[in-house]
Amino acid sequence: MNRRHWLFGNPFSVRFFADGADGGDGGGGGETPDWHGDFPCLANNPEASKAMSKYADPDAAMSAAVEAQKKIGKAYWLPDDHSKLTDVQKAEIRSNVAKMDGGVPETADGYSLPIPDGTKSPIDEIGLAEFKVFAKENNIPLDLARSLLGFQVKAMDRMNVLAEQALVKNAVETKNQFAKDCGGEAEAVLRMGWIKEYLQTFCTDAAGKPDPKMWEAFEPFFDKKGMEIVFLRALKGPAQAARGTGGGAGPGSVIVAPGGQQEYSEMKNK
Repeated sequence: MNRRHWLFGNPFSVRFFADGADGGDGGGGGETPDWHGDFPCLANNPEASKAMSKYADPDAAMSAAVEAQKKIGKAYWLPDDHSKLTDVQKAEIRSNVAKMDGGVPETADGYSLPIPDGTKSPIDEIGLAEFKVFAKENNIPLDLARSLLGFQVKAMDRMNVLAEQALVKNAVETKNQFAKDCGGEAEAVLRMGWIKEYLQTFCTDAAGKPDPKMWEAFEPFFDKKGMEIVFLRALKGPAQAARGTGGGAGPGSVIVAPGGQQEYSEMKNK
């Protein structure tokens, strides 16, 4: 009795199995099995019969068809063992990937990488140029390169925030330790004022005149981020001596830069 089955009557399945998509070699299995006579589409089609000849019976062919359907149902099929890919196949895969997500520019300069909005960290132009070269050498599509840059920038911002928090924490600890050194917070505040005034005498321009801008650039480090305790201890004596004798201060000691005596009016009475 001749039987017809959708699997064996489908030209696509014949071609699919002939190409070895089910994991076989696609070359047939030798002599034509007897069961092919039950299917006109095989008995009357030598090409189809050859493609199916490696299966001992219809059940074996059906099992192979199920596995084949699983593979062709995937968006893109790759073997589980990637080591079996040939160099030609790898090159083809890379070529197709390069066309996705904006494509891979022909040169590193072809990467248009705008800095993400809201970026707080300074962006080094040299570092950005090196990233473009890296992206090109690794065949990274444009859209993916932009995503990677955004991730890196956010990581930089986060690291800078953590570093700033660490400096502030250190400033608090330094001031607490200096207060212990001075015997109390009030005395520490007074002596830090002296140190601040003393440091201002070194903030001068080329002509030796007080340079407020130089102090403005240094002041956040002194007030907000704090100097290390070793520097405060080292400066405490010279700052006091400079106030008492006028000696030992920087070249601007004749006129203290703005912000010293004005902020610490209590110094005048010390």
